[in-house]
Amino acid sequence: MARPGGIPEPENPKRGTYHHGDLKRALTAAALQLVQEKGPKGFTLREVARRAGVSAAAPYRHFADKAQLLAAVATQGFVQLHETLAAAADTTMTDLSAQVLAMGRTYVRWAVSHPDYYQVMFGSEFDKTQSPEVVVAGERAFGDLLDTIVRCQRSGLLPAGDPREMAGPIWSLLHGVSMLTIGSDLVNVGIREDPEALIERSLRNLLL
Repeated sequence: MARPGGIPEPENPKRGTYHHGDLKRALTAAALQLVQEKGPKGFTLREVARRAGVSAAAPYRHFADKAQLLAAVATQGFVQLHETLAAAADTTMTDLSAQVLAMGRTYVRWAVSHPDYYQVMFGSEFDKTQSPEVVVAGERAFGDLLDTIVRCQRSGLLPAGDPREMAGPIWSLLHGVSMLTIGSDLVNVGIREDPEALIERSLRNLLL
């Protein structure tokens, strides 16, 4: 699947070509390829090493186990999601209702375009509380949603109150559409509406 925003596809690394951080990047790229093919639970660290073209012991230079490797992948995903949402906020028109809709469309577009990252970011293959870098990156991406809600509250577009209480149903909606699209569950029951159009319609009904 093509990656938007000029993000390059992972290359298939070869044994003996690593310098500095190249091995770590090669391992995370191999993990993403295996997630696409088998899901986050469907492979081992040994398979990651084989796919990356390195010895079975090589991954342990950077990761104690598969959970640490997946945590690194999840962190990368949250960073990319944050950067994408922030860029969308910077280019959105001053109309706050348009900002809410653009945020929703951007979130779903990124998730559907990066199912490998997204499944790891929100999977249960590792304990996020044991991965501070994942927690920090995830909270930063969540902050983009909170910032949009706060701006809408200050303008009177949304009611006052704890923005996290409002973020709950909005994020659940974004996440639900994303995961149901990634898993083809919507199509399987005959719902063929474009996911971005679906999320815009849903947000209008929920908020506007």
